[in-house]
Formats: sequence, C-alpha cells, structure tokens
Amino acid sequence: MANSTFLKNSFLTFTRNIVVITLGLLTTVLIARILGPEKQGMYALIILLPNMLMTFMNLGISSSTVYYIGKRKYSLQTVISTNVVLSVAISLISIILGVAIIPLFSESFFDGIPVILLLSILSVLPILTFNNFIQSFFQGTEDFKTFNIIAVIGKLVNLISLILTIYLLPLGITGALFSFVLGNLTTTIIVIYYIIKQNYKIVMKDFSYSYLKDSLKYGFKSHLSNILAFLNYRVDMLLISFFLGPLPVGIYNVAINIAERLWIISKPVATVMFPRVSSSSEKEQNNLTAVVSRNVLFLSIIAGIVLYILSDIVIYLLFGEAYLDASLVIKILLPGITVFSCERILSNSLAGKGKPEMNLYTSIFTVICNITLNVILIPIYGLNGAAFSTSASYVLSFIIKIVIYAHFTKSKIPKLLLIDQNDLYLYRFVLKKVMKRK
Repeated sequence: MANSTFLKNSFLTFTRNIVVITLGLLTTVLIARILGPEKQGMYALIILLPNMLMTFMNLGISSSTVYYIGKRKYSLQTVISTNVVLSVAISLISIILGVAIIPLFSESFFDGIPVILLLSILSVLPILTFNNFIQSFFQGTEDFKTFNIIAVIGKLVNLISLILTIYLLPLGITGALFSFVLGNLTTTIIVIYYIIKQNYKIVMKDFSYSYLKDSLKYGFKSHLSNILAFLNYRVDMLLISFFLGPLPVGIYNVAINIAERLWIISKPVATVMFPRVSSSSEKEQNNLTAVVSRNVLFLSIIAGIVLYILSDIVIYLLFGEAYLDASLVIKILLPGITVFSCERILSNSLAGKGKPEMNLYTSIFTVICNITLNVILIPIYGLNGAAFSTSASYVLSFIIKIVIYAHFTKSKIPKLLLIDQNDLYLYRFVLKKVMKRK
C-alpha cells in the first residue's frame, strides 16, 4: 500500500513537472525571442536577486516543515500558523537587506540594470517566502494533488500574462517582471484558498515557540546546505555578469534552462521521497533510496544522450540563431546535470533521515571548487569555461555524496547506481501495459 501511494504521488508530481516544464520552456522561449540575449540576460539577473535573498534568508523552514510533519510531533494547525508568522517576519528582513546591498553590488554584478527595477522587484519577497513556507506544508502532508495544482496555475498565469505584456502590448523587461510577480501572487492566492478549504486558520494563538525552536534547529543545518546548493546552481550567472556582462548571461540562461529540463525525472521523485523517508523505518528508507537512485540515474543518462544529440536543433528551432552558442554550453553541462539527478535523490534521503548536515559537508567543498574554477576559466574560455566549472562541480558533488551515503547507511555503491534484474522486469511490465492500451 505504501509503495502504491509512493508511485501514485510520484506519477502525479511527474505529470505536474511535465506541465510546469512545458509552461516554463514556453515562457523562456517567449522572453528570449522577444527581448533578445542582452535584455533576457538582464531579466534573468533581476529575478535572480529576490530568489537569492529568499534562499539565503529562509532559514530552512520549508525543509523543517516537511520533516516535522512526517514525524507528527506538532499539529498541522501549529505548523501552518507558525510558518505564516515566520514568512512575514523573514520577508521584511529580506527586503531591508536587499535595499542595503543593491547600491553595493549594482555596478559589479548588475551593471547596466536600472536600480529602480532591482528595488521594485524586492516587493515580491513576501510572496515568494509565503509560497515557499506554505507549499512545503502540502508536501509534508503528502497532499500532492494540491501541491501540484498550486505549481501549475502560477506558471500558467505567468505565461498568459507574458503574452499580454511583452508580446501584445509590448512592455519589454517591465512587462516580463510584472508577469513574474503576477504568477507568484496567483500562487499565493491559490495557497490561501486551499488553506481555507481544508479548514485551517492562521491565528496567533497557534504560534508555537517550541516548534519554532525545533524548526530552526533542524532547518539551520539544511539551510546552509540549501544556500551552498543555490550558489552551486547560480554562482556561474553572477560571475558571467561580473566578467562578461548581461548579453552572455542571456545565452547562458537559455542553455542552463534547457539542460536543467533533464531534472524532470529526478525532481518529482525527490519531492515525494522527502516526506516518505521522514515517516519510514530505516530499512524501508534504504531500500526505497537504492531503487529510486539507480533508476533515476539510468533514465537520466538515456535522456541526457538524447538531449546531447538534439541540442543543436532544439536551440535553433526554439530560440533562433542569436542563441546558437548555447548549444555547446548545454553539451558541456550535461554530464554534471545527469549525475546530479542521482545526487538529488541521495540528498533528500539524507535530509529525510534527519541528517541534512551530510549535504552541507558536500556542498561546502563543491561550491568552493565551483567558484574557483569559474573565476579561473570564465576570463579565458567565456561561457564554455562557466559550463565546465558547473558540470565539474556537479560531478564532484555526486561522487562525494555517493561515498558519504554508502558509508553512512552501509549500502553497497553498485546497488545505488546500477539497475538490476528486478528493475528490468518492472520496465518490461510497464512497457507491456502501455502496448496493450494501444
């Protein structure tokens, strides 16, 4: 029964990911084609600012929410009320911090971008923080139907708004930023609707200092890891902007957006795994992780090979000649992004086991390597240097994580990486089912 629920939730989240990725791809294509590489790069840097502040300041509350709901230590009413209060307080502090740092870094990392746009985009921080804290509530309760609906509607509104604001009107970067805010605001409205629908109330009397203390204690360990993971994902864009300017950022942003579509396989499964591992026995945790990690890696390798072969034609057809340099960047990124699919599974398993600090140890080392390689290689090799730095750091992170996980759980590395006969039987079974339906 438990395995059946896990597969059902994984399938629902996988289906949602396909829809979200399709909407996200259409959004990226629309922005890239209409704004061009330079303005698209400016847009990517502007929205990177609030996402970066939210990541740096969220204190790991979303991870704590999933973990403690799985442990059933606090009532759901307590969790949701405390999270709302925290989201308000943290977002206000984030805005103040953003206002303080923009003058310091606007000329180095955001050169050519109007300061008024950087300041204005900070208004989205309360929305982003609220969404992050409360969506994790639905993940923790394994209500993936609601979790998935929320994600899809926000992306859909963002795309429709983009068509109106930058294609039909057109309002350029301002229209794209308005659509970004509107999409996230819609997500907030849908989240509040489902909170009310499920009879939860946001009241101060349910605020819990005990939950807050536990949440911060667990969250801080995962928070540092999340910050470093974010830097591992996006420090290349900041350094490209610093050394090369906004136009190359636009090309690189297209490449990274296409290459990361490969995570369509690992993201939904990792999302479902975290709460399931948190509420399972150790034996169930290890068995589930082994099966999922090796199959995610196998499928990701196949998808990566296909994307490598088709990357030239994908870039040309979707984005045009102005972005052709992105094709080689994708090919360089693919080895790292492919194996990182498996690394994500292992990371979520460790977090579900209550050991998020294991992810932190890996992240510290790999981020230092990533930044060092970027600083050395970007001035010499440009975008290709940035892609190699990121891909190499992902591969390094994967190698370290697989060794740490195997040592900690006493698992055999081949069991985590290589599909076995039982997996092949499952593939044959699924294939037969599909063929019969046809």
